[in-house]
Amino acid sequence: MRSSQSQRDCITQPKVVPSAGLPWVTGIIVHPNPNGVASRLPKPLGMAYVDISDQAMSEATTIEFVLHGKVDGQEITPRSIGLSQFNEFNQQVETFIGGSQRLKLDQVHVEIAQASYVLRVLLPAVVLASLEPDLKLMAREDVLGELDFKRAEIVQKWQARAKGNPELSYEVRPRGEGLAKVRITRETEYRVGEIIPWVAVEKHLFGQIVDMGGTQKANVHLKLDQGGKTFLIGAAQGYLHDQVENRLYHKALLHVRAEQHYKTGDLRNIYLIAFADYQPTYNEEALDRFAAKGAEAWADVPDAAKWVREVRGG
Repeated sequence: MRSSQSQRDCITQPKVVPSAGLPWVTGIIVHPNPNGVASRLPKPLGMAYVDISDQAMSEATTIEFVLHGKVDGQEITPRSIGLSQFNEFNQQVETFIGGSQRLKLDQVHVEIAQASYVLRVLLPAVVLASLEPDLKLMAREDVLGELDFKRAEIVQKWQARAKGNPELSYEVRPRGEGLAKVRITRETEYRVGEIIPWVAVEKHLFGQIVDMGGTQKANVHLKLDQGGKTFLIGAAQGYLHDQVENRLYHKALLHVRAEQHYKTGDLRNIYLIAFADYQPTYNEEALDRFAAKGAEAWADVPDAAKWVREVRGG
């Protein structure tokens, strides 16, 4: 069956429709395709994407992230914001929402609103559940040690920027009930309170050394044996220079000092103390001797496991 010209236009031509009920945008770009799913197109500032097939939007909670300020005497708006500042702020918002859990944000929908620079975010319930406790904590300023550390880092960056530029400020404005607005200006003093989030530790890390050295700052790149995560570990140039054994691309056990987050276990500021002696082999003859000695000692016990349970009272 041949489709009519009007049917083909409906499938292939994007349409800009009035943003009824959405006064903060000029219009909505909707682009139907043959599968009946709205596709996303590059849009001018002042437009918002709406996925007409997404029913989850009605169940989402709206939070606005607002950047107030001036650039060269001009108010920051969607039309005047510079590309670098646009990218930086949007990336910071993404990090703030995702936190250290690095939540998947595929179902988080975004609109850019007029007035200042407003990034309006629609959060599914699962994402809000992670973010909400920290938003409530931010009613206090002595709270950085209790926040997700990634969110705390973003708050610190925003606060430092605001203190350096009196015309710059940030807002987080939840639209739902029970969550207060958060405003970060040159007057705010978000800080670590009684809870110190990063604790000094010494640890042993085992993995493969995939890079080592450095012209100005020496470091070791260690890919952990479990999990595959790669750590950048600071080191003294002289200590690395004095190593006789070739350690590159070999397994190694590293004795390090670091700071560890009391909640997540994440490490930062890792520094090499020494390469620890590590021989991942065993003497089979010695192991056989120990096994034989143990078997002789338990020879008069019919059921060793039962004997241990009785001794433990179970």
